[in-house]
Amino acid sequence: MKIGFIGLGRMGGNMVLRLLETGHTVVANNRSPEPTKAVMRKGAIGSNSIDELITKLPKKKIIWLMVPAGDVVDSLIKQIIPLLKRGDIIIDGGNSYYKDSIRHAKALKKKGIKFLDCGTSGGIEGARHGACMMVGGEKKVFTQVEKLFKDLCVKDGYGYMGASGAGHFVKMVHNGIEYGMMSAIAEGMNAIDKQNFKTDLKIVAKVYANGSIIEGRLMKWLLKGMDRPYYNKIPGTVPQGETEKEMELLEKLVPMPVLKQARLTRVKTRKNPSLIGRIIAVMRNEFGGHAFKKE
Repeated sequence: MKIGFIGLGRMGGNMVLRLLETGHTVVANNRSPEPTKAVMRKGAIGSNSIDELITKLPKKKIIWLMVPAGDVVDSLIKQIIPLLKRGDIIIDGGNSYYKDSIRHAKALKKKGIKFLDCGTSGGIEGARHGACMMVGGEKKVFTQVEKLFKDLCVKDGYGYMGASGAGHFVKMVHNGIEYGMMSAIAEGMNAIDKQNFKTDLKIVAKVYANGSIIEGRLMKWLLKGMDRPYYNKIPGTVPQGETEKEMELLEKLVPMPVLKQARLTRVKTRKNPSLIGRIIAVMRNEFGGHAFKKE
């Protein structure tokens, strides 16, 4: 397939490389030029503007957005609409709020433009070597471009979740589960550290990450992060991420006490830095490249 791809950040740039390696043709665009040049060196077709990107796509156009949620997505869709025709497809693969995706789908439908909302998980590593994707929208549109999701994801790592908004809603719930899991790992490490056994937490992380019931990618990312030279320089503050406001909204939709406590734990670290904050911050950095403060 030939696809237009807008947004070449930590996730988007790696997804483009994955698409190129699986035989797709990508016309790439980014607000700043350097990421575009980087993927061009790997075989992508560059574009200096949205208008130029559109002109380089075939008659039936597919455009993937991988940009920050909220105003940026709204503005970009508004800019793209006049350049597209009936039957063209926009895929939002970012962290958009599911109600925004429902709104976008309704507005685009009036223009005859198709829209899929795709929740993307797996972090930077997944974007490069095989992600996990949850897709909402019209089933026939999903089927039409399913090869994109198949090629971007690990085996059995993608699926159709239902009507417009479902992809981003299922991803939002995923983020809530992730909050709880990360908080539980951090609380457990803190509990061990508070005892007088002089236990090396790196050894704990190594053992937990290999063969235990709680082994998994988060534990492996923690182990990897603990070996970074910056680990002991992190003061233990978890900066506010783009999903935190969504988590508050999710808590109001259904009872999620674990999520609420995990979110409040992050908030507390901004006033009282702690080992818990450090461990959550290092996991976030390892899987998503999320910033943290250094001492």
